[in-house]
Amino acid sequence: MSGNFYVTIGRQNGCGGRLIGKELAQRLGVAYYDRDILIDLIADDCGLTKETVAGLMEHRTSSLLYEMATLSQTNPLEEQVFISKTRIVGKLAEQGSMVIVGACADYILRDKENLLKVFLYGSPETRIDRITKVYKTTDYLTPGQLKSMDRKRADYYRFFTSYKWGERSNYDILVNTDVGLNNATDMLETICRNRFLK
Repeated sequence: MSGNFYVTIGRQNGCGGRLIGKELAQRLGVAYYDRDILIDLIADDCGLTKETVAGLMEHRTSSLLYEMATLSQTNPLEEQVFISKTRIVGKLAEQGSMVIVGACADYILRDKENLLKVFLYGSPETRIDRITKVYKTTDYLTPGQLKSMDRKRADYYRFFTSYKWGERSNYDILVNTDVGLNNATDMLETICRNRFLK
């Protein structure tokens, strides 16, 4: 197959999405993008601080604040950031094949050919353990806090895409990363090579 291909990875918190995405991109020899990389690009594009962009990347402001900003006939900052993100992800896709984690990329790139939309999930116990050990956080995380983190991500996704985050019908493949990050990466690499690199 010739031409660019795109792998988008949505994920629950603690599923190792960035670790899998970075390793997969390296194995496939394509570009890799995630939230941290996009924050820098969006901050430059919008003329905002990185801290401001980071705060608006996955969390909605309240509906009241949104309505007030809308009434003032200016785009709320979170909408400006999403528009910038959409434009930047589109430009990156024009530059070549890539693996991109988060950023509603599955929605932004939905009309592209050669697109593989992946969603990673896992048990709360495994995800909390991974957050603690792999990401080396010292904060104790409860299942309730993890659920709240996922809900914020889901709310943001639904607000800007009108799709349900994690819904099976919105993705090509769902992977339970309880099987291990290396196993999940191996599986995705095999699928990508068979689908895009034959």
